[in-house]
Amino acid sequence: MDHSIKKTNQSGFSLIEVLIAITLFAFFVTAFLTSQGYNVSDSQLSEEQLVLQQLCERKINELFLDPPKFQNIMGSMKETKTFEDKDLSNFEYTLEVKKLTIPDFGQIFGQKGNVSEEGQGAYSGNYMNQNSSGSNRNAALEKMVFDELKKNIEKIVWQAKVTVTNKDTKYSYSLATWLTNYNERIQLNVGF
Repeated sequence: MDHSIKKTNQSGFSLIEVLIAITLFAFFVTAFLTSQGYNVSDSQLSEEQLVLQQLCERKINELFLDPPKFQNIMGSMKETKTFEDKDLSNFEYTLEVKKLTIPDFGQIFGQKGNVSEEGQGAYSGNYMNQNSSGSNRNAALEKMVFDELKKNIEKIVWQAKVTVTNKDTKYSYSLATWLTNYNERIQLNVGF
């Protein structure tokens, strides 16, 4: 009996090669699913920011159409409310309205008598034969005009800020603007 064993050339993957392929596949699938999860999360956050921004713009537009009653006694107003729409019940907004306050730039820049050097020196020449008292008078006039301008601007310009917050996620968005008080009278003449 002739038993001859024929050796067949079988080719296949070894166990090591299969394990390496499965590890690489698992690594790439994990990276892909993680990046997709971040994309979905970022998309939801972007969508929420857009909704918050639209709600802020809506409230700012309502302020322009129906401004609050300005009172000079009132230094500021701050109120927090929820939206009246049923589908927006998980959003609340905070409205802050306050008077504009202009800083005293003369004190900030250390100017003498709250008048700029240009203002003091602008009239120190021989303009209509004025002496040093004339430049002091003109510097005082400059200060009086700027003080009156500052008072008028502070009367008619108010600052407004709207912050919309999602009560569930605690994300918020803010917008700020200037409101004009058209009911206030402006003093245009300066007494000499």
